Amino acid sequence: MLAVLARLLSLAWRRRGARIAEVHAAGARVWYAEFAPLGPDGRARQPAGGARATGRGRSRRTRGAGAPTVILLHGLGASSASFFPVVEALRAGYRVVVPDLPGAGWSRTPRGRPFPTFAQIVDAAEAFVAATAPGGAYLAGNSMGGWIATKVAARRPDLVRGVALINPGGPALDARDWADLGRVVSGADAPAASDLGARIFARVPRAAARLLGREIARLLSAPPVVHLVATLRAEDFLSEEELARVECPAVLIWGESDRFIPPGCRDFFLEKLPHVRHEPLPDCGHCPQLECPRRTAEILLRLPRMRRRRRAA
Repeated sequence: MLAVLARLLSLAWRRRGARIAEVHAAGARVWYAEFAPLGPDGRARQPAGGARATGRGRSRRTRGAGAPTVILLHGLGASSASFFPVVEALRAGYRVVVPDLPGAGWSRTPRGRPFPTFAQIVDAAEAFVAATAPGGAYLAGNSMGGWIATKVAARRPDLVRGVALINPGGPALDARDWADLGRVVSGADAPAASDLGARIFARVPRAAARLLGREIARLLSAPPVVHLVATLRAEDFLSEEELARVECPAVLIWGESDRFIPPGCRDFFLEKLPHVRHEPLPDCGHCPQLECPRRTAEILLRLPRMRRRRRAA
């Protein structure tokens, strides 16, 4: 069923003018959809220079490269489809690039590795940004995607112009804070899994929440997800030192009805990420780009106007 939906999504994006391609990144094959920015007349802008990646990582001219690039990074168990509601609105100010991270959607893991580790996904994400936006890009990530965006921004300040963290995970909190989520991913807590839809979304009817929760629980208990969680290392989590190295503008978009990840994640970013701008969304859960797409897109479109952090002497 999900494969059919993914194919339909690919067709829908093609009808909207997307270029569907893949790039080799850190040994993985990363599938992505690229959307040229739209002009005032609603038509795609003409090329204005810049570079894009080909299937082998070589650069060519990019469509609408006069506009900045935003790369949208999905969360654990999700795919590029989770950003479908905001893509069209973001084309008002960006060239929009939406990948499936290795092991998700249409993307593939490095040869010989059935499931990727978190560190391998971060390496592939960094290589993907360098290949598709060598001049730099804005990164927007939901949940694990925000975690990855922060890692890349700390490692490659030359590649990241700004980050938008949408209910991100990843802080090095106490292990007990993650115990509940760990039980859901392992499949050991069936009652929690059946309630998962209500934990993630703020405005889902009870019957739909149960159905949605079962589907989400199935995705989170899939072998690639279980493998990723089981192979997490201490250095994979975000530290205070890493956040101190993020120099680019940063905004924290937080759906306040999120009951999926520990609230300590929000506090960690607000306390440790220098000069982060806080954008709370009271009527949203864990995925504001799905529940509050208009408001989320408005915040993302303002990101290029935020000032870059000055390095301390």
